[in-house]
Amino acid sequence: MTLTGTKVFAHRGFSSQYPENTMVAFQASADIGADGIEFDIQLTKDHVPVVIHDLTLDRTTTGKGFVRDYTASELKKFSAGSWFSDTFKAETIPTLEEVLIWAKTHSLTLNIELKGSVADRNLTVATVLPLLKKYDLEERIILSSFDHKSVHTFQKHNPFLETAVIVAAALYEPESYLRHVNVLGYHFSYVSLLDEEVKALIKKGFRLRPYTVNEERWIKKFFELGCDAIFTDEVEKALRIRGRMI
Repeated sequence: MTLTGTKVFAHRGFSSQYPENTMVAFQASADIGADGIEFDIQLTKDHVPVVIHDLTLDRTTTGKGFVRDYTASELKKFSAGSWFSDTFKAETIPTLEEVLIWAKTHSLTLNIELKGSVADRNLTVATVLPLLKKYDLEERIILSSFDHKSVHTFQKHNPFLETAVIVAAALYEPESYLRHVNVLGYHFSYVSLLDEEVKALIKKGFRLRPYTVNEERWIKKFFELGCDAIFTDEVEKALRIRGRMI
């Protein structure tokens, strides 16, 4: 992979400038030229996949309590943007279906991170896979999670989907583990791997994607190492740095 082959994925959308996991943050990512967006999904009380990071509403919306305790229509009554700025108070929590409909008019890769309760693993598969099929977006999807059992469950139901495990610390013998779970993607905390470990796994054919890479020196480093992609809040900065490295 050349220096410029590393893709830039907008972490929860263009989240340094817009409220995370909202349609305005996703549109801004597309407008500025990101290669993909990363966003989080979990189920509502009425089993609708919605886009929000935390299990609770308190940090990023005007609602309170657990996402899982509300129906999708109830969640739509809360602002998902006013916490960031009054400019975005009209932003609501998107449903996964809304994002997929929007994505049909763009060419972005969609990295869907699976959140929610482990008790919802099978239900999440049953609700998400039909939506991906309905909108014919399977080839542009990466499904990832810290819950590796959830990733494996998706992999079993649709082995053609690209899947990835997310880790907060380095795995022991990562190559054998990744092959055992049957994933190509290794999404790792950007400070958790040595350069030689990154290079060795890339050489073995795995897709290394560090998160969340916002500082220039780290962005440059992962471009130089030839990672498949980086996750960043600073989309504009990352694209500018990549442009200089051509």
